[in-house]
Amino acid sequence: MKCLVCLATWPDDQGALCPQCRYDHAAAGARDAARVHAARAAFQDKTTAYAPDTRVTTWDKWRPWAAVGIALLLFVFWLRACGSFGFMF
Repeated sequence: MKCLVCLATWPDDQGALCPQCRYDHAAAGARDAARVHAARAAFQDKTTAYAPDTRVTTWDKWRPWAAVGIALLLFVFWLRACGSFGFMF
């Protein structure tokens, strides 16, 4: 089957409920255009694929770079400790 709301596909034997957006295609009036558009708008409001800047914080953007910085510091400390034969200076 193919979802009218999120355009996901799944095998027919899994039922009429979309595994991604949970839209029930077996319900009465499921193919009504107004109902599909309302469900599509609700799905777009709750996913980050359509508006990532509204849901991604500044810390989320800087977190990978902070991890790289911490890993670099740990590597430098390890290199300094193992490269000096036990002497720090």
